[in-house]
Amino acid sequence: MSSKQNVKVAVIGLSLAVVASLVLFGLLKNAEEQDKKSDGKSRSLSQSKKKSDSTASKRVSSEAPATLTKNAGSEEKAVHAQIENLDKKGKTLFKEKKYIEAADAFTEALDLIANNGGSSKSTSLARQVITLTNNRSAMYEKGGFPDLALDDCSAILEQEVSHNKARTRSLRILESEERFAEALVHICALQLKFMKDNQTQLRMGIPVQPPVPQQKLEDMIQKMLPAEVEKYVEISKKKKERPLPSQYTLTQLLKSFSGYNSWMAKATKFGTVQSLTNAMEEEINPDKLASLYLKRGRRHAHDKKYDAACVDFEAGFALVEDKPELQDAMEDDDYTRLLEWVGMVRHWKYNLDGALEAYEKCSVLEPTNPSIIVKRAGVKMDGGSHDEALELFDTALGIDPATADALLHRANLRLLQQKVEEAKADLLECLRIRPDHLLSRLRLATIMMALNDTEGTNKQLDKADQMAPNSSEVHSYRGEMHFARGELEEAKAEFENAIECEPLNPTPYVNAALVIMNTPPAQGAAPDTAGAIAKLEKAIEVDPQMHSAYMHLGQLRLAMAMDLTVARGVVSLYDQALEHCRTADEMRDICGVRLLTVAQVDAAVMLGMETFSMQ
Repeated sequence: MSSKQNVKVAVIGLSLAVVASLVLFGLLKNAEEQDKKSDGKSRSLSQSKKKSDSTASKRVSSEAPATLTKNAGSEEKAVHAQIENLDKKGKTLFKEKKYIEAADAFTEALDLIANNGGSSKSTSLARQVITLTNNRSAMYEKGGFPDLALDDCSAILEQEVSHNKARTRSLRILESEERFAEALVHICALQLKFMKDNQTQLRMGIPVQPPVPQQKLEDMIQKMLPAEVEKYVEISKKKKERPLPSQYTLTQLLKSFSGYNSWMAKATKFGTVQSLTNAMEEEINPDKLASLYLKRGRRHAHDKKYDAACVDFEAGFALVEDKPELQDAMEDDDYTRLLEWVGMVRHWKYNLDGALEAYEKCSVLEPTNPSIIVKRAGVKMDGGSHDEALELFDTALGIDPATADALLHRANLRLLQQKVEEAKADLLECLRIRPDHLLSRLRLATIMMALNDTEGTNKQLDKADQMAPNSSEVHSYRGEMHFARGELEEAKAEFENAIECEPLNPTPYVNAALVIMNTPPAQGAAPDTAGAIAKLEKAIEVDPQMHSAYMHLGQLRLAMAMDLTVARGVVSLYDQALEHCRTADEMRDICGVRLLTVAQVDAAVMLGMETFSMQ
């Protein structure tokens, strides 16, 4: 099924807002394209372009050769007068919407400065170079020559990184050309400078209008996300084999099926791993050896040695695959059960096609077995084929309306689809059939939390506590209820109890970290950021696929980064997370924060900043 039992639906207040992110694709126009576009404009633009090309990288520079050697004072005044006249001319042409002619006027003024000593002769001339270049970039933008405008903006920003007009114009042009990654860096640069300039007000909680709305940043990332996610999805598809989920996750997944207890009981009757290994060493018949692989694999699963179980199930299947006579010769229903377990372990490794193939062969042998149909539906769910999954759940319930597994996992799908009332109905029916179904009761408690039904939530959690007083999951769910009410001390105690009951459960570590992050420090004390970081690191240690831990840990480390080396380490952390993502949705979350972090680091470098922290 959707394999993570630790992923809660509608966990109120226990997730930070996340912006998503995407692929860097720059549609840079080459010089030939710009030349073709220039041919359609006036002759004066062609002349202006030649002039601007020759001075593009140095027009704001202070290194132009000086020619004023005599009567410097009077000649400089004359130059200033000519520049002022050309500036007025350019502005007049601008008002007349003669943008290219206006650009020519500003270019002429810039050339005059460059040919008469440049900005090295006067601070006022240096300021005028920046102003004139900015004016010309505006004319180029309005005249339909964005690349020339960008050249001017870049020249300005090389000399004055805080020039908001040049940066804002760059942002606008880059966005119009769908060069979103570059545009995002400029957004981050504007925001970082804003935060630095207004750090006192921000610390005091005084409202200050940011230079770029947060929605603008989020929209930019949303435009980039699809291509970036697709890139990582393709990388994931090329992996020959994915790592298994954590031991805790797989155990919880197996427990979600009604047959769990009978599976485990049978596994103990097969004997120990050693006794089964001894029997395999003496067996020469491939059909009997395949059965022994099945039994030893189930014993490994009983002992929570899931990697070894995967190896045995696949080895047993390889012995009889495409050999009907050997399949028929296997004991009892061993071949069918072997197919079922092969389907499960392939699903664990997110080999969805292979899992479905095994399950469908199993359904051919046992067409009225609703449990196999439910497992097929689970594969469809994880593959995003929700409609097909619903049809399979309906088929299973048509065979046996009392199939608790179908009701539970269909409820999970309903929650994914945000159909809360339908999910609630499925869980209530599941509990009517199986009042002792712990996971269904906890899922129902989650829904009631989301619906602000405090009494109903308490009722379900109390019943769950009676059924399993030492359950890590029960303590974790109850902690979430306290957190939702703002009862942070009670939430903290429950999460610590959850960790004590099952140290391999990653969820309470993440939740405990969020409690720390939301607990106001004592007067004069600093927030316990180190404590929150330690909890999140522990969550990743026990479950490298706990993607929410990566999200929060990256955000905390970035906020505390004292230099850009630490910030770059956050990017590496997100790369690690992407290695363990199993679904496109998880990749979307990580890609979002990763690319935003990359843009922030690039922006900080652009601004000459050493840290994001306002400490």
